[in-house]
Amino acid sequence: MSGKLGLLVPGLLAGLAGCDSAQSTTQLHAYLRAAQAPQTTAIATVPEVQPRKAPAYGAMALRSPFQASDEGNTGSWQPSQVDGTSEVARVRAFLEEVELARFEMVGTLSNDLGISVLLRTNGAIHRLEQGDYLGRNNGRIASIEATGVEVFELISDGRGGWMERTLTIPLKQQS
Repeated sequence: MSGKLGLLVPGLLAGLAGCDSAQSTTQLHAYLRAAQAPQTTAIATVPEVQPRKAPAYGAMALRSPFQASDEGNTGSWQPSQVDGTSEVARVRAFLEEVELARFEMVGTLSNDLGISVLLRTNGAIHRLEQGDYLGRNNGRIASIEATGVEVFELISDGRGGWMERTLTIPLKQQS
């Protein structure tokens, strides 16, 4: 223990002796005087801002694209001739709870009665025929081909009418 203390005391004394030099004290006082001296640099004046003329907005008188039009038939929209009330009242099948994008065609079957399509969704394969319903938007199978299934959807247009949309589910190719 006394050996360690014997080395520590001379080391501390040597460190303290290095801090008490006249030259370092003079340099410290000079730095403090320079730091406390008032700044003599002049600040440039801020240039005056010229007002700009606001641009004219010409679309202010037009109808907002986020509000429905009260003028009846504007643009290319026309009320649908399809009566969708029967579609609303119909009891829905299990496959009408699945989005059409989740279906994939895996094949077809045919016999004397006609052709059926095999559609896979959620890991299960379902056999459907022309006229069967599927998808959330009142989708109905319109035609079955070897390369794909054509589905007509009946969608509410938000104005009391109905729109028909055609979608094709292509045959999934083996990879």
